[in-house]
Amino acid sequence: MPAPAAPLPTVRRLEQLFTEVTAKPLWAPPNFWRYLRLCSRVRLRFARLEAMTMVPPPGKVNHCAACLDNCCIGKHASVPLRLRDIATLIDVGRTDLMTHARPAFADAELAERPALRRQLGSAAWAIFPRLRQTRYYACLALSTAGQCTLYPHWPLSCARFPYALDVGGREIFYSRRCDAFWVRPSARERATAMAAGAVAAYNETIKDFILLSYARAALQELGLAQYLRQDDAGAAVDTTTEPMGQ
Repeated sequence: MPAPAAPLPTVRRLEQLFTEVTAKPLWAPPNFWRYLRLCSRVRLRFARLEAMTMVPPPGKVNHCAACLDNCCIGKHASVPLRLRDIATLIDVGRTDLMTHARPAFADAELAERPALRRQLGSAAWAIFPRLRQTRYYACLALSTAGQCTLYPHWPLSCARFPYALDVGGREIFYSRRCDAFWVRPSARERATAMAAGAVAAYNETIKDFILLSYARAALQELGLAQYLRQDDAGAAVDTTTEPMGQ
């Protein structure tokens, strides 16, 4: 999961904004009641990789060259975007890839997938855009050769896939959507990096809701707010990093 060689300007300003907002305790006056409202919706404790149980065996990584499927195609491949992802798409000139269109799911499917139902009712699902898909549910960032045209500036959810975090269960698991993999000692470093990416993706969600609560005007100035929908104060925040609850 290589990072960009140099920080992108909007991404860098977003990082600076979070540093400024959290320079003093979030509960400090005059923001005490704002803090309580945020706590009622978001678990503000950042996840730590060392506190999680690794469910996959050491060295388990995806082997895309042997895959007969494509994790970038299908209703369940709808990719949620974080503020950092939106800032990145602004910087690389690909805001055309963002949409608030949502795939529809039958009640029977939602009944079989409680994590999916929970995610569809989450605040993040209501507020944040997703990567645009074709009518056949293929990600529009894919080239005709099936390669990601955003790489290495792809979304956080893509960078850590197929590793995902269940923070409530304190587990890092391997997505059942990925059937092409191998397990070998030489891949342990890569597997650890992807697990760390799953934790980082979850922590970015916390950062997003802190900024939405404390710095909406600044997000507007950065050009990010125009890609968000109005917050739904009644929704909760999902606690997995797996797209579509898979």
